[in-house]
Amino acid sequence: MQHRRFAAWVLSLGIAMGATACSSSGTSASKSTGTTTVHTTAPKPASGPAPLVVVVTNDDGIAAPGIDELARALAEVPGVTVDVVAPATNQSGKGDNITPGTVKHQAAKTKSGIEGVAVDGTPADSVIVAIKDLKLKPDLVASGINLGQNVGPLTAISGTVGAALTGARNGVPGVAGSAGLTDPDYAAAAKYVVAWVVKNRAALAAHRMPTDGIVNFNVPGCTAGSIRGIVEVPTAKVIPTGANPFATDCSTPRSAAAPTDDVDALILGFASQSTVAIATTRN
Repeated sequence: MQHRRFAAWVLSLGIAMGATACSSSGTSASKSTGTTTVHTTAPKPASGPAPLVVVVTNDDGIAAPGIDELARALAEVPGVTVDVVAPATNQSGKGDNITPGTVKHQAAKTKSGIEGVAVDGTPADSVIVAIKDLKLKPDLVASGINLGQNVGPLTAISGTVGAALTGARNGVPGVAGSAGLTDPDYAAAAKYVVAWVVKNRAALAAHRMPTDGIVNFNVPGCTAGSIRGIVEVPTAKVIPTGANPFATDCSTPRSAAAPTDDVDALILGFASQSTVAIATTRN
């Protein structure tokens, strides 16, 4: 039903729909004379987990490489339908702010050509357009992969996190993912997000996941070496003076002490998983 509803929206733009075709990656999309719908779906196994609908968004803009990486990674999971609805332009630092009045949107593509919807507004606007205007009924809002980690006090102003929080405000669980500022490892961040989705798939499909907060993943920007693993830690209240969580030599010996928060995790070369609660007021 959702595919037909969204196809109707595409038709309202004057786009004629064509036959369904499969890509070389095994995903499929309903093609037209010049564009496709936003739905990108991996084949559902004959017997397996329930179908899952994921709205993928970000704050770097629909053409950014990070959202393309996340959308492709999620679409490769059998039975997962991906709907890309994201800002038309870079909207970093907008938090979960929304734009008053009508927000325009139009068909667009990600970097690798995945069809989606570009929204002339903030990341939070994009989620609202997906749910309220496009009438999508996602089981999850996945936001990212962001250029630059969103840890500590930066989570409060992050549009990537803000988009996921907007999903939660509307009763849809949210997850966010971010990578480093220099030579970002989008694939690593997407891997952690996808692993979390797979682990929690049954609860997501049954609408049993909490929506009083969202899950926030960050991976270190390793200047040397590789990510040491992932730790579940709280969000830091501050970034210590002189600390640089955005670039880490992941090859150096480290102390035996476990990371205490998300900033500390990045400094020590670990990816972090944290829960961000919904604030009583928007940023």
